[in-house]
Amino acid sequence: MNGTVKEYTAAIIGGGAAGMLAALTLAEAGVGEILLLERNERLGRKLSATGNGQGNVTNTDMGVHRYFTSEPDKVAGVLSAFGQEQLLRRLTELGGYFTADAEGRVYPASRQASSVTDILRFALAARSVDVRLGAYVSRAEKKGTSFCISTKDGEYRGRFLLIAAGGQASPHFGSDGNGYALARAFGHTVTALSPALVQLKTERGPIRGLKGIRCDCGLTLFGKEKFFCRGDVIFTDYGVSGNAVFRASSRARAGDVLSLDFLPDCPAEELAALLSAKAARCAARPSEDLLRCIVNSAAARAILRSLRISPETDCGALAGRAGEIAARVKDLRLRVEGSMGFENAQVTKGGVPLSEVDDFLMSKKEAGLFFAGEILDVDGECGGYNLQWAFSSGVRCAERIAELCNEDR
Repeated sequence: MNGTVKEYTAAIIGGGAAGMLAALTLAEAGVGEILLLERNERLGRKLSATGNGQGNVTNTDMGVHRYFTSEPDKVAGVLSAFGQEQLLRRLTELGGYFTADAEGRVYPASRQASSVTDILRFALAARSVDVRLGAYVSRAEKKGTSFCISTKDGEYRGRFLLIAAGGQASPHFGSDGNGYALARAFGHTVTALSPALVQLKTERGPIRGLKGIRCDCGLTLFGKEKFFCRGDVIFTDYGVSGNAVFRASSRARAGDVLSLDFLPDCPAEELAALLSAKAARCAARPSEDLLRCIVNSAAARAILRSLRISPETDCGALAGRAGEIAARVKDLRLRVEGSMGFENAQVTKGGVPLSEVDDFLMSKKEAGLFFAGEILDVDGECGGYNLQWAFSSGVRCAERIAELCNEDR
């Protein structure tokens, strides 16, 4: 790019959920000359993969209690200004139709995440937002009253700058943590980063033979704090996956312990009585039949093996151990050894501290600089909460930029 550098009213780094909806909000507020810079060759690559490609955009059970942050009041303020209802109204206005499943997860009726990206992309094109693809930002700095943004193709200028470049999770979508370097250049700090909504590595001995098995479990994490949730647990050759594991992963650290309850709807005492009666009734049957039709057969073998009960043992010999077996069904423990890393994580835990931005997510260190989405030290549980934060924070920044523009007119 040669010649005079064009001056934009607002420049946005990152064409994901936060960046796209921010740009659209600015355009609809009457702000002219909007620049959207995206390092990939298409907008919304990560958005198009969310919810296993089905587009879990939000959740009906929305609230700050679903987020991890050092400043919940600030997060609550952002969600209150533009929450689940406002998001669905906006996406519906753009041409989508959305429904919630039994767990409150909201998806487009098409069950295609890419279709959510498309309706945003079409809206941006209709409002003449200047979208530059393949634009990797190597540097951003303030010169006078303008922010100067450098890419391989040249330099851009903007009166306001919004960094919505994502975090460090899922680098195959282009999120390599570059946004943190841009933030640091303006004097911001970045908290410790770790992968979240990610599979966990655990000791393998207790779950040998369970690879590929999916069970509905109650999951308790014993770590810095005790955490319980219920959902799918998928057993792998490295440990565990599934939505229950993803929900716990933000809190899990190496050395913590996971407790799996394979029968969360049945009290231990009731199960013990059932097993005692079954052991007497099926005395000649092999031990693995004691748990047949109660828990998954492969899980049953793992549970009995953890109690050193041989497959050759008859059920009759286990009548006196019914309480012990019931207790293990309700509490099979696995030591956490780590996670599958940023390469497999859906979200980054950590980022620019909320203490360094105001209630509108504008920098306290550089007036006119804003942050939205995953780059901030906010991460949510599994179930659409992180996309809601991306959309909500993007709109929050855009509305404030529009207000500041109006004040100067």
